[in-house]
Formats: sequence, structure tokens, C-alpha cells
Amino acid sequence: MADLHTYSVQESLNATTGGQWTVSSAGTAGSSADVANTIHKSLLGNTGTLGIYSAVEIYFNFATSETNVNASNDMIIPKNTMTFITVPRGLGLTIYFNYNSTSTTTGAVRLVEC
Repeated sequence: MADLHTYSVQESLNATTGGQWTVSSAGTAGSSADVANTIHKSLLGNTGTLGIYSAVEIYFNFATSETNVNASNDMIIPKNTMTFITVPRGLGLTIYFNYNSTSTTTGAVRLVEC
């Protein structure tokens, strides 16, 4: 647990603390030709932040089950960028990161759980 007493009120609200750095095996974003190609990654129970690097642009969602992506509603992560996202732990104890390519091009997706 971080010692937030050394920060001002404003600083402590924006302070983040590093946790474990757990590297997952690289996955492959499936083709968007079929939403059944969605990859469902179960996150560790203590994961607060997810680091994502994808070789292709991907749709993603967080859910309490293996939920296929929805191209009309889900968020997009651009390709070839490193992105850190806070895991919405308010959903419950079991959280899935579900993702799929935004095109028929497939590519590696690297994940780090923090």
C-alpha cells in the first residue's frame, strides 16, 4: 500500500501505485469477419491496470463473462500503441478482457497485468 500521506490532497487523488507486473502470453486478435473470433482473457483477481500493445486495431470490452465484442458499441484501441487501462473492478470479482480485430487482419496482442 502506498504512503499517500506525503502528497497533497490533489496529488493523492491522482497518485497511482505500481503492483505486480504479470506478463501474459501474447494472444492473437481474431478477424472481425465473425464476432465468434473474439478472444476472452480472464484477468487475475488483483489486476487493477491492464497494459495493452496490439499489432492491429482492436475492439474491446470488459465483462463478467466471455462476451463477444460489438463493433457498434465497444471501444477501440489503435494499433502499434502502448495503452494502460484501469480494470473496472466494480463489475465484480471475475473480469474478462474481450477483444477482436476491427478488420479481417489478425495480429498479436500483448498484455501485462498490473
